[in-house]
Amino acid sequence: MVIRAANLLGEYAPKTTLSSAVAAGATSYPVANTSAFTTSYAIQIGETSSDQSEVLIGTVTNIGTITGAACNFPHSTDTPVYNLKFDKVVFERSTSGTAGTATPITDGTVTYQADSETTNFDDTSGATTYAYKTFFWNSVPVTGGTSTESDWITSAGFSFYSLASLRERTREKLWSSDYVNDSQLNNWVNEWKDEMVNAAISVNQEYAMGTTMIGFGTNGLGTITTGDFKQFRRVWVTYDSGANYVNSTKASGPTAFLPGQVIPATAPHHFFHGDSVFEIKPSDTAGSALVEFYRFGTTMVNDTDELPLPLRAYTKSFLDYNLAQALQKDDKHAEAKVKLTEAQQAKELFKLESSPRDKSSQTQVEIVESVGEFASGETTWG
Repeated sequence: MVIRAANLLGEYAPKTTLSSAVAAGATSYPVANTSAFTTSYAIQIGETSSDQSEVLIGTVTNIGTITGAACNFPHSTDTPVYNLKFDKVVFERSTSGTAGTATPITDGTVTYQADSETTNFDDTSGATTYAYKTFFWNSVPVTGGTSTESDWITSAGFSFYSLASLRERTREKLWSSDYVNDSQLNNWVNEWKDEMVNAAISVNQEYAMGTTMIGFGTNGLGTITTGDFKQFRRVWVTYDSGANYVNSTKASGPTAFLPGQVIPATAPHHFFHGDSVFEIKPSDTAGSALVEFYRFGTTMVNDTDELPLPLRAYTKSFLDYNLAQALQKDDKHAEAKVKLTEAQQAKELFKLESSPRDKSSQTQVEIVESVGEFASGETTWG
């Protein structure tokens, strides 16, 4: 079993360059500037995945000089030098699959392999039923000398709808992807996810719903703290700790009410004061609002994070959007425009196919005016 950990430490690390060439075996590295570097952190000489790039433990002695372990290769003037917090990758294993606990593998601590896109370890006694994790480690004791663990890695790899898979499938479609890093691809995937979720909400009132209870005081003000809140779908108000709920009516704002106008508790109204603060009227008594709201969903961060179920049939739109951004970054504007158009066309098809979402049986119809024996606001079935 060969396990691979992506080499991403250099993406946001402080960077400088060699101010003069060094020979193989050198232990002193003259650099342009080390003002942002930290003593006892590792140094990476060369760009990630470039031939003869390497990671060493170095010590910043003064601005312009780094001393430390001997380098294995010669490096020319202006070679980039990065200050990495870690110099080792620790591979862990659970013989009980993802249900077990990952523990470090004997001989499974390896030096960060900067000359490759990944740091690899061959578990010669591994099995397809095992699961793995990794974390970074600084071999010189420093504060916070280990990173958090990765997600589980299994022999099946990442699912087709995972963040890692969407990144890899994008890279496979590019002639060269060296100029696009994982963080950029992650951002593009999340940008398009938000775009697709908003499109679904615009045509499907049942999509991406959430519920939360929010208290308000005698000033009537309540604050939304849910991180993925988009907009209200419905608001129920209770003044007796949930014994009774009344459906609230949306008002256009505080100017919708006349001076001295009395709003009965049996017919509450609500309106927004800003991004996250809303007001309930009447507000003579404190109460709670049971809010049904549209969610734009959580940001995909981990490699194993997957697209929401309704978006999984439209993964090509994610690739087209990613390619459009990558081609635009590469100054291939005409090709980027074609891919962005394809992504937008897929979004429009998604909207058509998402409305209605449920085609199972009869549909409930809301009656907004009195019809026959039904009172306004009641429902009938068609």
